[in-house]
Amino acid sequence: MNKVSVIILALLYLRPATFAQDSIQARIVLIGDAGKLHKDGHQPVVTGARQTIQFDNKTTVIYLGDNLYKTGLPDDAMPTYNIAKAPLDSQTNIANGTDAKVYFIPGNHDWNNGEPHGWDAVRRQQYYIDLLSNKNVKFLPQDGCPGPVEVPISQDVVLVIVDSQWWIHPYDKPGIESDCPFKTQAEVLTQLDDILARNFKKLVIFATHHPFRSYGIHGGDFKLKQHIFPLTDAIKKLYIPLPVIGSIYPITRSAFGISQDLSHPFYVSMINDIEEKIKGHPNVIYVAGHEHSLQMIQDSGYNYIVSGSGSKSTRVSKSKKTLYRSSQNGFVTLEVSKNKNVTVSFYTVDHNADSNKIKKTFTRNIMDFSKVPVLPEDTLRDVEFSFKDSVVISASDRYSHATGFKNSFLGKNYRKEWGTPIKLKVFNIRKEKGGLKIVSLGGGKQTKSLRLKDNKGKEWTLRTIDKDPEKALPENLRGTLANDIVQDLISAGHPYAPLVVPGLARANGIITSSPQFFFVPDDPAFGYYRSMFANTVCLLEEREPTPDNTDTKSTAKVISKMIEDNDHHIDQPAVLKVRLLDILTGDWDRHFDQWKWGIRDTAKEKIYYPIPRDRDQTFFNSDGILAWYISKFHLRFLQGFKKDIPSIKWFNWEQRDFDRFFMNALNEDEWKNIIDNFISSVPDKVIIESVKKLPPEIFAFSGQTIIDKLKSRRDILKKEALAYYQFISKEVTIPGSNQPEYFHVKKASDGLQVLVYEIKKRSDTAALIYNRVFDARYTEEIRLYGLNGSDEFEVDDDVSSKIRLRIIGGKGKDTFNIKGNVINNIYDLSTEKNALVQSNRSRVKFSEDPMINDYKTIAYNYNTYKFPQLNMGYNAEDKLFVGIGFSTKTYGFRKDPFSTSQKLSTLYALSRDAYQLKYQGIFNSVLLNKDLLVNTEFVNPTLNNFFGLGNETVKLDGNSAEFYRVRYKYVQADLLLRKRFNQVLHISFGPSYYHYWNKYEDNKNRILANPALISSDSASVYSTKDYVGGKLKVDINYINNELFPTRGVVWYSELSSLRGLNKNSRNLTKITTDMQVYAALSEPSKLVATVRLGGGHIFSKNFEYFQALNLGANNFIRGYRKNRFSGSTMAYGSMELRVKLFKSESYILPGDVGVLGFYDIGRVWQRGESSGKWHSSYGGGFYYAPFNLVLVSATYGISDEDQLFNFSLGTKFNLTF
Repeated sequence: MNKVSVIILALLYLRPATFAQDSIQARIVLIGDAGKLHKDGHQPVVTGARQTIQFDNKTTVIYLGDNLYKTGLPDDAMPTYNIAKAPLDSQTNIANGTDAKVYFIPGNHDWNNGEPHGWDAVRRQQYYIDLLSNKNVKFLPQDGCPGPVEVPISQDVVLVIVDSQWWIHPYDKPGIESDCPFKTQAEVLTQLDDILARNFKKLVIFATHHPFRSYGIHGGDFKLKQHIFPLTDAIKKLYIPLPVIGSIYPITRSAFGISQDLSHPFYVSMINDIEEKIKGHPNVIYVAGHEHSLQMIQDSGYNYIVSGSGSKSTRVSKSKKTLYRSSQNGFVTLEVSKNKNVTVSFYTVDHNADSNKIKKTFTRNIMDFSKVPVLPEDTLRDVEFSFKDSVVISASDRYSHATGFKNSFLGKNYRKEWGTPIKLKVFNIRKEKGGLKIVSLGGGKQTKSLRLKDNKGKEWTLRTIDKDPEKALPENLRGTLANDIVQDLISAGHPYAPLVVPGLARANGIITSSPQFFFVPDDPAFGYYRSMFANTVCLLEEREPTPDNTDTKSTAKVISKMIEDNDHHIDQPAVLKVRLLDILTGDWDRHFDQWKWGIRDTAKEKIYYPIPRDRDQTFFNSDGILAWYISKFHLRFLQGFKKDIPSIKWFNWEQRDFDRFFMNALNEDEWKNIIDNFISSVPDKVIIESVKKLPPEIFAFSGQTIIDKLKSRRDILKKEALAYYQFISKEVTIPGSNQPEYFHVKKASDGLQVLVYEIKKRSDTAALIYNRVFDARYTEEIRLYGLNGSDEFEVDDDVSSKIRLRIIGGKGKDTFNIKGNVINNIYDLSTEKNALVQSNRSRVKFSEDPMINDYKTIAYNYNTYKFPQLNMGYNAEDKLFVGIGFSTKTYGFRKDPFSTSQKLSTLYALSRDAYQLKYQGIFNSVLLNKDLLVNTEFVNPTLNNFFGLGNETVKLDGNSAEFYRVRYKYVQADLLLRKRFNQVLHISFGPSYYHYWNKYEDNKNRILANPALISSDSASVYSTKDYVGGKLKVDINYINNELFPTRGVVWYSELSSLRGLNKNSRNLTKITTDMQVYAALSEPSKLVATVRLGGGHIFSKNFEYFQALNLGANNFIRGYRKNRFSGSTMAYGSMELRVKLFKSESYILPGDVGVLGFYDIGRVWQRGESSGKWHSSYGGGFYYAPFNLVLVSATYGISDEDQLFNFSLGTKFNLTF
């Protein structure tokens, strides 16, 4: 009886727990920022979650980023690798021995703390987790892609992951050239909208690293302690009082934000754009880490959960929207019941030497999503097709109505082709190709697309032919043109060009799809996508047009396979044939993502053959003034489809990296043979037949013109293509693989020969994987990359060539046997046992940094030359002055961000007969990783003023402003070495020279005619003076736009010391500093505040009038004459507000138009003078930034002495001579 009672009592005790467990359909554990181990080597929060929460097949753990501090997972060649990965191992083990799922998402620290090479770091972490081969542990999104990734959690719960660091990351990240399914912010948002629409009945857990609401440090939480003891944020016990100074950082950061703060524009943009898509989907919970705290916030009907105290803790404030907050370590759980209630629980973890004290500190039911939202009427699918079989319609009616001026400025283009109605078949999704089903919304660089599948499993793509005006413009010009101008420029693309390409392609054996045009009606069968495609003209084509209907690979996948193993190769002759077709048809947009690759699998190797896709830019041509200007000075690849090819080099700009990777093995003879065969395969008959595939109504407008252009381009194709061969042969990169290879450089009659073998069959011709002879007439440099594996590099004794070799060993025990007479550079890790057998004429650079072996497929830039660059201005003293200049940039191996930058600028004051020349040269990484800066300036003569030394100098009665003009001449030159600590902070130092001379004739009837007025004498004023010494400069530049910054800080400081070389030249030592802070007070940046502070001091007791520190119209106080006040010390400040009024939609010069107002204040000090006066001025003006490429401004400054006008055209406000 006792046993029965015990059993009954046990069953009664277990019943509630069992019932509760049965009612749970999903349990989600949220742990963020767990990337640091406790000092005892444990991870208390991870351990605490494992001890407290039941881990079964209903449990999902989400690590919310910052999985490793401080810079993510280092390269495995780094000595710190094993220590660095320990926290990650602790986290991956949380679900060992259970059926629970674990998902890692990346944070900013996983992206190398948001710094350069972050993309490499986040991929290393992903690959490490992937190699664990634990099917229940995944890292998402993959490959540094942004997402969104949709993960089913249960029948009613879906997890959506977006990599928020990708969105705000300012450095290299996967984009349009990548293998990511969604490559741009616009595509991410479109796919997010699609996921939410498909899951409208479900609970969506939207997971990012960065929170969309927070009251922690990243949300601007700075207390009195941070103002008085600011260093405690870096070192907790460093209580050094710094009142006032300590306030600069918290005030500045709260107002302006760093990229990781909610107030930063990139961050604000992400929140606004994503929330705009989520708005209207009520069953969404935002979860994030980032802040080292626990927060539960409710705002605008949504729940925002922050769980970021997985290993660190920081302060957090409370607001009216805060339901819970804690600065303790801990984690959060969400439990979703089968009746669709959601309960949130917060747990804190207090760790000591012996144990974890785990406490549930908050729990609440936060949602009931059992009420199903009403399904919109247009999402019904099972509706009978009730449309005509065909319609007569134009591709678009946007472009046909253009005035004579519009045709001249924007071009006639293909307006008639877009606007002419033709007969099109109506698309019936139920019957076309035997019946098609929608798989998903496609990515689409410029157009909307759907992935469809027929009843045999074959996939098709349906896409609109009219384009999104913003996406249609290359990224580097987005935002510079009015949307209607961009939309109109789409008319430069031929709407039916894809019909012409297959005939030309197949004549050369090029595999291509067979596109068909349809009219898509307002068909309910499209469901959620009905409104996107209703009443549009679309193109339907096979997604995988391989001859054997096999799957294809993306470009990124093919590159990855080739790097992984050396038995994967490219059919390079086939690639060249496609590229010749691109040149023939004027298709400039053939970047990495415009290709698919079929596979021929032999017993020994896999050969990938090209399948080009997306022929949207075929026959692209605009005959307007705007397109001419853009193609001439900015986007030179937009040359247009003409009878000639103005620049084959620039035409292929978009393919610059693609061609260098996929055609690096073809020599000149192979190019000639392939070109000859290609030309012979496109006789007049083939061209005519292909072009006649256009609808007859369309052919009547431009068919014959296209035929004539194709014939002309075919006839010059060999000459142009060989010129391009020579261009891309200048520097050639030959990558190996992660398998061992033998690189052999041999003598050749006109240069040298490079052969690469699989090392296991060294010198066996059957194992030869690369063979090319290089001609020194065309090739200057060859770069050999071993990548991973133990590779061997050998240069024969008899090799002699002007061609430089760069040999980058890669991971593994590499062997270098460099003989012969070739200039070469060898790079590899110093931490490995590499063998340097011989190194004749070698410069050897071994390093502990794994980046020494860095290899990038996207790395090439063209040298540029910009001329003319115009400056112009007018003010009361200089009158009208104009200037012209030019600049060049060159690029080289590992010269970041460029190899050299040189600028020459001039100014000439027309009525003053004065001119100046300035030269600035930057030569990066020329000496011990330091940059060389060369700055020179020649002014003949100056147009400065001098009113005497002192803060309260007065103008003498009866003297005009011209009396105070000083017209001396000078030459100044600096030769500095610069150390770049990062992208923001630079320090430079080096020698400086200054030469002064003056003539009495230039200063008649002016202040210098009587040197006694400035306490000097003629011998001093009119003698030549030379100075030599040194300078130390500190530059901090953290602004978002050089032309018109709206956020950030620029802080420039200089210490100089010059020694006089002549009898009358005095030694001079001085320091100056100038800081400008920009803050957008509204988003978007319509209201921008600018604060400027600065000053200087001359340490030398005696100095010349031209060496004084000055304030005036050209120096920080805009309402006074130039150099109105001069002294040995100065201080100044100003506040400026800029208000953007509107964006000019002018066809001729579109751009931002705004007004500004300012208040300036400053003063100087002079030894022996007693003055407490501060001088101030105020005023306003307007600005205009056409194309966001040049700045036009006019200001009017008012002081108690003058009212001064300034007009400037160039790159800055308030330009003066």
